[in-house]
Amino acid sequence: MKNKEFDDQHIWTSFKNGDENSFELLFRKFVNPLYNYGSKFTSDKDLIKECIQELYVTLWTRKEFLGDPASLKNYLYKSFRTTIYKRLNNNSKNVSLEESEEYPFHVDYGIDHDLIKSENKQHLTRELEKAMAALTDRQREAIFLKFYEGLSYEEIAAIMDITVKGTYKLMARALAELKTALPPQVKMFLHLLLTKPAFKLLESFCKDY
Repeated sequence: MKNKEFDDQHIWTSFKNGDENSFELLFRKFVNPLYNYGSKFTSDKDLIKECIQELYVTLWTRKEFLGDPASLKNYLYKSFRTTIYKRLNNNSKNVSLEESEEYPFHVDYGIDHDLIKSENKQHLTRELEKAMAALTDRQREAIFLKFYEGLSYEEIAAIMDITVKGTYKLMARALAELKTALPPQVKMFLHLLLTKPAFKLLESFCKDY
């Protein structure tokens, strides 16, 4: 059973009521995931930190006017995503992240699993990075949110401000392109990695590779 003190809804409600401890808990709980997400858009560490600070200052100063999001993580990711994109475009109000396929989004696809022999890790990583580089930034972001953050298609749609149907299409195209670009061994590893099968299956594959 969840500890009510650390439940997202309880934290959010207490924060909106002006509880500073809940605000601190809200910060500590999400600051690292937000920083990690921001690092995919830019390598400027100071900019990422400034955007996180801007987000939380805005939350605190406008807490009386905030609603009750169905998913707190989704709400923060979407708000942070908008904040960092505006900063990357010099706070331009005429630039829409949702209308552009060309915005920076980089993911470290390094493969570091104990079951994979060290001499194969570099090969797998190179092939995967090469295939990922051919995708659009939006496709890479969708894959990151789905398979690295474990979000549902509905949650991804909310963060990226597109329809659920559009999210399915975006993901389908990305995976289809990966399927075409990747050699058989890497394609099989990617499938096992993304579907998270039993370790015995993964172990069997790694021994044969």
